[in-house]
Amino acid sequence: MVTSRVSYYGGIPTLFVNDEPVPGTAYITYFEERNRYSDFAQAGYNLFTFATYCGDKTISEVSHIAPFSNGIFATPDVEDYSEFDRSMADILAACPNAMIFPRVNVSMPSWWEAAHPEECNDHGSENFPEVRRMCFASQAWREQAAEFLRKLIEHVQSMPWQDHIIGYQIAAGNTEEWFSFDMAGSIGPALRKSFQAQGGTEEDVAGYRRFVSTVVAESIAYLAGVVKTATFSRLVVSCFYGYTFETPSWQSGHMAMKHLLNCGDIDFFCSPLTYCGLRTPAQDWFTMNVLESIKLHGKTYFAELDVRTYLTMNINESRPGMAVPGRYDHPIWKCSQPPEVCRWMLRTCIARQVTYGYNSWWFDMWGGWYATPELMQEMADLRKFVAKAMEHPHRESIAEVAIFVDEDNYVNFDDPWSERPREICNHSRIAFGNVGAPYDLYEISDFERVFQRYRAVILLAPSMTPAMEKVVRRCRQFGIIFKLFGENIPKVTDEMVREFYQQVGVHLWMDSGDIVYANADYIAVHAVTAGAKTVRLPQAGKVTGMLPAGEQYQGTEFTTEMRQFETKIFRRE
Repeated sequence: MVTSRVSYYGGIPTLFVNDEPVPGTAYITYFEERNRYSDFAQAGYNLFTFATYCGDKTISEVSHIAPFSNGIFATPDVEDYSEFDRSMADILAACPNAMIFPRVNVSMPSWWEAAHPEECNDHGSENFPEVRRMCFASQAWREQAAEFLRKLIEHVQSMPWQDHIIGYQIAAGNTEEWFSFDMAGSIGPALRKSFQAQGGTEEDVAGYRRFVSTVVAESIAYLAGVVKTATFSRLVVSCFYGYTFETPSWQSGHMAMKHLLNCGDIDFFCSPLTYCGLRTPAQDWFTMNVLESIKLHGKTYFAELDVRTYLTMNINESRPGMAVPGRYDHPIWKCSQPPEVCRWMLRTCIARQVTYGYNSWWFDMWGGWYATPELMQEMADLRKFVAKAMEHPHRESIAEVAIFVDEDNYVNFDDPWSERPREICNHSRIAFGNVGAPYDLYEISDFERVFQRYRAVILLAPSMTPAMEKVVRRCRQFGIIFKLFGENIPKVTDEMVREFYQQVGVHLWMDSGDIVYANADYIAVHAVTAGAKTVRLPQAGKVTGMLPAGEQYQGTEFTTEMRQFETKIFRRE
């Protein structure tokens, strides 16, 4: 019988299946009829995921995109597993040794929401205010979602392919990412009643805003426990959550990461890489969350790599009638780059993954985004690179700077999407990626456990909180080198960060404004501009080109010629 877990391997939390470490690269598509399972299996991939739904409604009340497939429980008192079983059959036909962790969306079907109006939000999103969906604070929703999960798992355990299921990802809400369908914190009778039951009052504004996220985290933890119990704790459980930097607002519901970091039933977290900068080359595509806190608590992270390519088509071209015209025409849904640059973008994502110590899945959203021999050859090379990197005994971070944020600071802003937290906590990551040195991201509650590992710390505080004030006093009292970016800093710039690094002696691998990733074994450079790029090593050694292969250097620095937007990965000895 299959088992899976997350345990330390090479210094970082790693996915294990049947006690063997698994290279963390997977594949998923929303449009099953356009899947490329065979392409990825032939490229060496055997880790897959797919989306399945309890209900029959859109995953986004902002765009009102059509449902991707029929819901298992869309009809009262009827269970329809046909599409789930078909997805399993399609994957296993392409890859007989596939390991699969389905994404199970526990948002409610139409009949349930019609029968339980008191368990729904007061109103819908700004785009569709008349549409009321289930509230995350509803106990009735939690219990129904738990029943759906138990029934699905019971079905899986009755099937001959049950041992190909290695875990479950629990999804819900807007875009399946645990954002409330009203995009305002899941405001409804259930939320108000639950807040009052815990002693909340109208005067406790900060407590209420904090509670909005607590409700989401408690729901995830409860459902994760249901899955663990139903699988006898044999399989991993994951969720989208913890967009601490990407959605700097209490209304996002993602500001209770501390709760889930301490939840033993969650094994890994997921998110796309940042949308900051509209997914253009020449920028670090950083994680949305407190990555090092995740790893510090013995969990791992999967990045959703929905990388657009020159093959990406409009959603309605891929499957007619799926979206309201104009809803998916924004430039972020397209790619204007030529084939070679697209290959380099894919390479950059995996270079970042390996050097920062996490996992990923390629999200071929509408299908066929990577369906050429050239791109699939890159995919095959990257899968081999990830597998090779796992052989090294020290895969942990070598960053000299730790960056801390307090997820509680967002409750202090009356405008839930205020510009200051967006600048200090979201856009600041652009500067951190441009200065030529790796960095680690933490939640402030982990400060005492890790600060001594680093040469210096950076504190991001768009508003001061008791926890952040305590850390500032601690730094001043004991001479800990720190930099505070807070209320008096309207914007964090490259120059500010680089000047601080130079003052405190942080090693700058590059100072040309290009993107560099590095750990003990690998160095990757993504060229913002064309020309000669010089990389300075912390100590003398040998450097060998891997992707592409061929270049070799010896010493304390090396210079390589690069085209604009090119990415190169080097082996460091």
